[in-house]
Amino acid sequence: MKKILFSVFLFFAFFMVTYSVFAGEISGGGISVYQSLNHASFAMQGNWWNLDSAILPIGGEFMEDELEPYFFQEFDYVPDTVVDILKVDHPKDTYSVPVTGDELAVFRVQYADAYNQNDTNPPSAGYPMFILTYPNGSTQTFTANELEKGDNNYYKISLKLERGEYKYKYICTNDNYLYNDGFYMLEGNWYVTSKPYDFDVVRPKDEETTLPDSTNFAWTVLSDEGPLQYEIYLGTRPSKDGLTKIHSGGDPKEHSVSGLEHTRQYYWYMVITNGHGASIETKLYTFNTGGNVKKFFNAPNPFNPTRKTTSFVFNMPESGTAKIVIYSEYGDKVWESETYNFTGDIMSSKEIVYNGRDNSGKMLYNGTYIAVLTKKYGGQTKAEKCRILVIK
Repeated sequence: MKKILFSVFLFFAFFMVTYSVFAGEISGGGISVYQSLNHASFAMQGNWWNLDSAILPIGGEFMEDELEPYFFQEFDYVPDTVVDILKVDHPKDTYSVPVTGDELAVFRVQYADAYNQNDTNPPSAGYPMFILTYPNGSTQTFTANELEKGDNNYYKISLKLERGEYKYKYICTNDNYLYNDGFYMLEGNWYVTSKPYDFDVVRPKDEETTLPDSTNFAWTVLSDEGPLQYEIYLGTRPSKDGLTKIHSGGDPKEHSVSGLEHTRQYYWYMVITNGHGASIETKLYTFNTGGNVKKFFNAPNPFNPTRKTTSFVFNMPESGTAKIVIYSEYGDKVWESETYNFTGDIMSSKEIVYNGRDNSGKMLYNGTYIAVLTKKYGGQTKAEKCRILVIK
């Protein structure tokens, strides 16, 4: 069998010299090659250059009609980094919020190939492709002609879906994309959900005056998806941008703040988010803080215990205890609070909330009642009275 030696020793020697230069003697900077290596690049690793490429044999011996490859090799560019050719318009795990039964759930993504200039490198035929897995496990595939294409290579799919957890795969490629067998894919969970709704402030009501040492926030809100997370933003500037987050957490739907400045106007709003990320942001509310309380009173007064509570407000100049007893106009005791311990100072106003029920849990009848406050501090006992009116 006749052998023909096929070797290019001069070129091989030149190649080795050239490669040794790149390997050991070039320092600093970087080289980008855009033609023969098709967007290949050299990268500096310490004192060594690494070519983003694969090595393939091109030299060898002819054995009859066959070429047996051996040591002589060339560079053939193969990318070893992921080039994202899709840009999702939202997080990997995302949600849609159809507001009414006729609205569609929308998933939106952008084809964003780094080398796609003026649509010169569009997706290959049939792509992008969207695969949806329904909550019951069934799947449905949508090809490119079933997707809506907008400006700037945005694609979207609009579907009428029931609330629930779906899984999606969004696949794309073009004729020049080699990584991962030529395909790039986004996948994750897609929740069709609803935003919280019917938010209402229980306290403090808009423009209400509150106690600076104990301002209580309470609210109601409805949701088809739970649990909910609540954020409260508060400050003295009449702009949402100037407010600071003072609370973040779940139920209960209330929060208390102390240490506010006296006789100041405060602004606040809330962000309420369900477990899938759908949220509402309330409007901006305002309230005022009072100064030092000199007289024992309750507000609102009169009040309707079927709709709201009332708050007893009083001054506590020093640390001590306080309790309230309510009597009917005939002198019968109908309610007695627990004994509260308070830390006080000369500018300290305190509050005890009352729900309008007697000690057995029954709601008070319409009428006038007398509330007696007993305070103990600094070795002395003081009693104060106020008249309350219940109207249902």
